[in-house]
Amino acid sequence: MPNYQHKFRSHQPTIYLSAISLSLILGIAHGLSDAAAGFLLGSLPRTMSLEQASWLIVLYNILGFGYQPFAGMLTDKFQRPRLAVLVGLFALLLALAIAPWHSQLAVILAGIGSAAFHVGGGALALTATAYRTTGPGIFAAPGAIGLALGIAGGLTGWQINLPIAILLGLMMAFLAIIDLSKYNICSHSPALSGNKSIENAELDDGVLLVLLSAIALISTVWTSFQFLLQIHLNLLIAIAFAAAIAKIFGGILAQRWGWRRYTIVSLTIAAFLLLFSKQNDLTLILGLALLQSSIPISLAATAKIMPRQPATASGLALGLAIILGGIPVMGGLSAIADIPAVSALMVVVSALLLWWVLRSKIMLTR
Repeated sequence: MPNYQHKFRSHQPTIYLSAISLSLILGIAHGLSDAAAGFLLGSLPRTMSLEQASWLIVLYNILGFGYQPFAGMLTDKFQRPRLAVLVGLFALLLALAIAPWHSQLAVILAGIGSAAFHVGGGALALTATAYRTTGPGIFAAPGAIGLALGIAGGLTGWQINLPIAILLGLMMAFLAIIDLSKYNICSHSPALSGNKSIENAELDDGVLLVLLSAIALISTVWTSFQFLLQIHLNLLIAIAFAAAIAKIFGGILAQRWGWRRYTIVSLTIAAFLLLFSKQNDLTLILGLALLQSSIPISLAATAKIMPRQPATASGLALGLAIILGGIPVMGGLSAIADIPAVSALMVVVSALLLWWVLRSKIMLTR
C-alpha cells in the first residue's frame, strides 16, 4: 500500500528565509499585531463610558505586558517560539472578530495574544541573528507604527478591522509554512562554559535588575509623552514612524560601532534634545526616536544574560520592564516627564545604568 502520508509531506512547500528576512517578516507581523490591539483599544471610548474603557485598557496592559514573562517561560520550556507567534496572532484575530459583541473578552484575548506573540517573535529574532542587535531592531521597529495607526483608526472610527484581520490571517499562514529548523533555540544560544556558580548566578540577577530598571526608566519617559500627546494624533504617528526608523538604524549601528558607544552617544543626544522639547515638535520627535533606538540593545543584552531563555528575556525586556515603567503614568504622574529637566535627567540615568550593564563581566564574557 503506498505511503500517501510520506508522499504528501515530501511535497509540502518549504520556504527558507535568511535571518534578516525572517526578522523583517516578524517585524511586519509585529506591526499588524499591535495595529489590531491598538484598534481595539482605540475603539473602546466610542462604545462605552470613559471609565469602563479606562479599566479595560489597564486590563489589556496587565495582560499584554505583565503576562509576557510567564508566556516566555512556557515558550522556552517547550522551545516552541513559532507556536507562540501563531497562537498570539490567532488570539488577536479572534479578538477583532468578537469585539463588536463582547468587548471585555476581546480585550482579554488581545492581551494574552499580544504577550504570546511578543515573546515568540522576540525569541526568533534573537536566535535568528545570533543575539546581535540587528534582528531585534528590525523586529521591534514596526510595532510603534502599528499601534499608533491602530489607535488612530479606532478613535476616528476608520473601518480597518477587516483589512487587519485578513492580513493577520495571511501572516499566520506564511509563518506556519516557512522552515525554521536552522534557527533552533539551543543551537543558536551563546555557549556557556560549564555550570555557573551561585555567585555568578547572583551576579547575573543583579545585572539583570539594573538592566530592567534602565528599560523601565526609558519606558516611563516614552509612555508619559505618549499619554500627554494622546489628542495630537498626527504628532503621535510622526513620532511612531521616527521611532521605528531609529530602532532599525539603532540596531545596525550598535552592532557596527559597539553597544556601549552607541548607547551613550544616542541617549546623551536624546537627553539634550528633550531639554528643548517644548520649543518645537522636531526636537521632541528626534529626542524620542533616539530614546527608542536603544530598545534593540536592551533586548539583546537581556537575552545575553539569559542565553538559554530568549523568550523569557523578551518577556522581561518587552513586557515586565515596560509595564513597570508605565506604573507612574497610570498613577497620574505623567506630567513630570513634561518638565524638560526631569525627562532629560531620567534619560541620563538610564544611559548610565545601561553603560554599567554593558561593561559588566557578564556582557564581556558572553
